[in-house]
Amino acid sequence: MIIKKMTATFGRLTQSCLELEDGLNVIHAPNEAGKSTWCAFLRAMFYGIPTRERDRKGFLAEKNRYLPWSGAPMEGQIDLVWQGQNITLRRFQRGSTPFGGFSAVYTGTGDPVPGLTAQNCGEHLLGVGREVWERSAFVGQAPTLAIDGTPELERRIAAMFSSGQEDISYSQVDARLREWQRRRQHNKSGLIPRIEAQLAEITSTLGRMEAADLRLAQTQERCTQLEARQKELEADLHIHRRLAQRQLNARYAEALQELEQARAKLDALQAQQARFGTLPHRDLLRDAQGQLQRLSVLEEELLHTQQQSRHAEQAAREAADFPYNPRFAGMDPQQAAAQAHRDRAAAEALLSKAQRSRKLRPLFSLTGLIPAAACALGLLTEHKLLFTGIGFAALLVTSLSAVLLCSHAIKRTQSQAEQLLDSYAVQRPDQISAAAEDFCRRQEQSVRAQEDARRLQADLLRQQERLDGDRADLLSFVGSFAAGVTSLTGCAAALTGALELEDRLRECRERLDLSARRCEDLKAQGAQEADTLELFHAPSASPEQTRQELEQVTAELAAARAQLAMTRGELLTLGDRSGLESAREELSRQLERRRKEYEALDIALDALRQANTQLQARFAPELSHRAGQILSRLTAGRYESLSLDREFEACARSDDSLLPHSVLALSRGTADQIYLAVRLGVCQLVLPQEDPSPLILDDALLTFDDARMVLAVELLSALQRQVLLFSCQQRESKLGRGNILHLQTQQNVI
Repeated sequence: MIIKKMTATFGRLTQSCLELEDGLNVIHAPNEAGKSTWCAFLRAMFYGIPTRERDRKGFLAEKNRYLPWSGAPMEGQIDLVWQGQNITLRRFQRGSTPFGGFSAVYTGTGDPVPGLTAQNCGEHLLGVGREVWERSAFVGQAPTLAIDGTPELERRIAAMFSSGQEDISYSQVDARLREWQRRRQHNKSGLIPRIEAQLAEITSTLGRMEAADLRLAQTQERCTQLEARQKELEADLHIHRRLAQRQLNARYAEALQELEQARAKLDALQAQQARFGTLPHRDLLRDAQGQLQRLSVLEEELLHTQQQSRHAEQAAREAADFPYNPRFAGMDPQQAAAQAHRDRAAAEALLSKAQRSRKLRPLFSLTGLIPAAACALGLLTEHKLLFTGIGFAALLVTSLSAVLLCSHAIKRTQSQAEQLLDSYAVQRPDQISAAAEDFCRRQEQSVRAQEDARRLQADLLRQQERLDGDRADLLSFVGSFAAGVTSLTGCAAALTGALELEDRLRECRERLDLSARRCEDLKAQGAQEADTLELFHAPSASPEQTRQELEQVTAELAAARAQLAMTRGELLTLGDRSGLESAREELSRQLERRRKEYEALDIALDALRQANTQLQARFAPELSHRAGQILSRLTAGRYESLSLDREFEACARSDDSLLPHSVLALSRGTADQIYLAVRLGVCQLVLPQEDPSPLILDDALLTFDDARMVLAVELLSALQRQVLLFSCQQRESKLGRGNILHLQTQQNVI
């Protein structure tokens, strides 16, 4: 088969075209130019897009990963030559399903290709299913070129070396047998564990039934014992009730007797009350007693007021007889204060005048002495001026006369001041004000004493009138029920007797009511006037102890009966014993059969492993031989042979080593060369060799060095099939082998 042209609206590709030729096609493109997208488009055109894939962490489903970036519907077309016929494949969006629509027609005619559908397109044209093609002719971009085994690939390879049966592989049969084994023996979901669990459950149920039967017998015996004890306690409690009834009847008889006594006493007191007549209410009697006490208090207050009145009259007389200065005669306190103020001012003025005169007298004396001294001095000198001496003599006489007159004035003024002070019997002028203040104070005291005497006399009259009125009211009130009472002492005795009689009547009535209520209460409790003469023996336990024990026994009996009902219900829910035993026998037989089946499957798996070993010994050498030849060409003879196991784990032997080396011990480039050789070997063994499938390689030579890259390109160009080699490096295109194509990042058409 040869792919001629591809047109895609797929991922980053929008109506992009890629035209190819037979043989080797080297397609160079930088990163993000769409190399991997073209490879994925080619695979999707042959095998469709898995619609059941879902996005998950770190992974995008193919239907979402390759949605067109332009927003246009996903669609594509491939023109190819298959078995000499030009065919055009188309896939397009149908509804919401990407690539859900499909058509395959002969190019240029529009006639559909018979038998070619969307489901079988890839397998019909390429000769293998998707899993085999992805592990052989389709070398997609991946961390390594390693492949893993699948049931389909295994069948294809096994068919080359077996009887030709291609519908069953070892892994499928092994998986089927192991599935059957797991179905019989897998944790709790297998048939054997399930039967064992059912058998254990039935055995446990039978054990529970035996335990329930034992508990049922024990509980029934316990109920019988508790019922007997309950009857004994009820009999004892009945005796206690009869004894309590007897005591109740005795208290009822005693209460009736007390009731009769209270009635007799009440009748006697009522007869005594009749001698007094109708007594006032108890509150009125209490008020009268309070009034009597208030009269006693009023009498004491009256005596006290009389004593205060006598003292006030005596004080008024004494205050009116006090001695006073004759200068204040006939004056009131204000007038006396004004007169004292005037006299004090006059005395102070006289004393001040005398004081000033005393200060001038020495000056007059000095005035006379100076001229006398001068005159004497003039007479002693040589200048005897007569007229001067006469003048000085005259001055001296005048000075002496002034001194004499000043002394006479001082005596007269001092005498007037002393007469004024003597009239007040004081020594200083300021004492005149004190005498006036004393006069005013005594005058005010006399006035207050007279007013107090008059006020106390009025109070005495009012208290006497109140006392007389209250005494008359009290005597009138007491006389209404106690005739002949004329004194307060008699009133007190009458009131006390009436209150005592009232108290005794009230107490007697209360006692009568209490006795009547007691009789009614006892009768309501079931007391009777007569009692039976039954003979009872009191139980050893008290009524309270008997009642408590009866409650405890009743509770235990109820719990035992509940336990009995629960045990019977449990036996009913557990089912029929005979049916359970039959089911246990049947399950035992099934368990034995399933265990034998498990052992048979174990034997079958062992036989299958031996057969697979023999088959592997047949096909592994052929695949290893072909892959080894290809590896030798890729490594220029560095590695001569290659060996593979069932899981396609490879080991290679170099020309300078006797032992093969695991691919895990080799370099990344050598490992990729080994797995490329294995994939090419698988293509030779599995893929049809007539009209072979194109070989797709996406950066498969990326880890090859330059020398081995040249060998790989030469090998690929020599293959008898179309090869599409996508590369991000230009070294493959520089070799000039095959059809060289260059893709640009921003250009979709070549």
